[in-house]
Amino acid sequence: MLKRLSVAVAAALLASCAVPTSQDKTAGPADDQYQTSGSDTSMQDKAATAQQVANALLKHNSPLQPDAKLTQYDNLWQRIADQMTLTVPNNDDIETQKRFFIRNQKLLKTASDNAEPFLYHIVTELERRKMPLELALLPIVESTYNPKAGSFAGVLGIWQFTPGTGRNFGLKQNAWYDGRRDVIESSRAAMDYLQYLYSNVEQDWLSAVAAFNAGEGRVFKAIERNKYRGQPTDFWSLHLPKQNTSYIPKLLALAELLKKPEKYAIPMPVLANQPQTKVIQINRGLDLVKAADLLNLRVAELRRLNPGFKTTTVPSASYQLVVPFGAADDIDQQIAALPNVKVAPVASTGRYKVKSGDSLSKIAAAHKTSVKALQRANNLNSSQLKIGQLLTIPGLATPDEPAVTARSTQKTTATASAVQTYTVKSGDSLWEIGKKLNVSTAQLSNWNKLGTKAQLKPGQKLTYYTESAQQTTSSAKSMTYKVRPGDSLASIAQRFKVKVADIVKWNNIKTNKYLQPGQELTLYLTS
Repeated sequence: MLKRLSVAVAAALLASCAVPTSQDKTAGPADDQYQTSGSDTSMQDKAATAQQVANALLKHNSPLQPDAKLTQYDNLWQRIADQMTLTVPNNDDIETQKRFFIRNQKLLKTASDNAEPFLYHIVTELERRKMPLELALLPIVESTYNPKAGSFAGVLGIWQFTPGTGRNFGLKQNAWYDGRRDVIESSRAAMDYLQYLYSNVEQDWLSAVAAFNAGEGRVFKAIERNKYRGQPTDFWSLHLPKQNTSYIPKLLALAELLKKPEKYAIPMPVLANQPQTKVIQINRGLDLVKAADLLNLRVAELRRLNPGFKTTTVPSASYQLVVPFGAADDIDQQIAALPNVKVAPVASTGRYKVKSGDSLSKIAAAHKTSVKALQRANNLNSSQLKIGQLLTIPGLATPDEPAVTARSTQKTTATASAVQTYTVKSGDSLWEIGKKLNVSTAQLSNWNKLGTKAQLKPGQKLTYYTESAQQTTSSAKSMTYKVRPGDSLASIAQRFKVKVADIVKWNNIKTNKYLQPGQELTLYLTS
């Protein structure tokens, strides 16, 4: 369990991570002027271009095998501090943030409790990707490591993802689950996004972090403006709004306090340098109440480890379950032996337009669901409905989210799909390959007659099925779209209900190039 963290950094953790509001988040000299990171309007920009969705950067289930020297640390926070590399300049804004954190040392325990189950995973993954360890402090600035943190702008989770950016980076969102609150999955997505930003902002990590918070379009334009004027393009040379530039001083102030606790008379926080949790794969419906009983945990504790699930029922689809590190080695097999909970497929969510005379109870009865499920799926606080209002109905399939049945695909897809072959690479797992190919682990297992524990070998050939390009385009209407100022791949994809990766594929777009006003894109729209 987590030992006591330094009082000062705790404040740092929590102070800047309160739920964001739409107010200006600029830090001022007075304590009451300190606000949380990034404005809601700027956070909306997080759903900007995400071309590299087509070739995601993470190999998610690669073993956590840190360098032997790193395992010798007793304190995970010390391990982070000793690897920080970003320069912290003498800066009035940074000094203001440091003074604030030093004066506010009351909320550290809450922040450290939030981070404890997941921080080891995040740190190890940052090390594997060779990313700055200061990025482990970003969720402190964003949310105080609180997976339930959100705002009126619709951002959620420890990394404060908008719905659009979350979907672009592979975070599922439906009536039962929101990947933005899943700490392990959202951290994978956040690192993918930050690496993409880093590659597009002159390889300046501070500019990448600013773009993560303020919106990449704003930062990209500031860089292009400086280039045009012959000015430097590092973060400190960019002309950005105050509410955006205050975000970086918060991060660097935290880093400075953590690196030099003696100088600021702040005890170093203490957190065991070992994993507190582990991740297992589930491919079936699951009752978390029964799983918690099996793990000898309170249901609330299991849900705390798995905040992405909105209820105690896990849908019948492929998900990860976070369990205590000390759970039995065969816990995945024990959980697999629990009774299968039959719920509608996670992708089976449809829309219903409210008519005159409708009520929640009437709609629920007609679609074999409950009033509570309807309210939860639509974020309704009351039973009041408006004629013409669109409701999400758990259990109805929409054209862009077809229902999937896991065991019927082997015979049916061969006739309606194109046969493909994938060559296994070193470090691959069925889960990773399924993620790359946009198919489920169960499908890969069925198609190749593999067990769930099958060991893959580099060079091994796997068969899989995908819809052929001819089928996809022949059943869709082709159109040409002319790019307008301010457009991004994500905004165009959202407008026409297509995927960013498909736009990239249809138009052979280079992932390191920006869209240009007047540029023509070919889109295929389903009728």
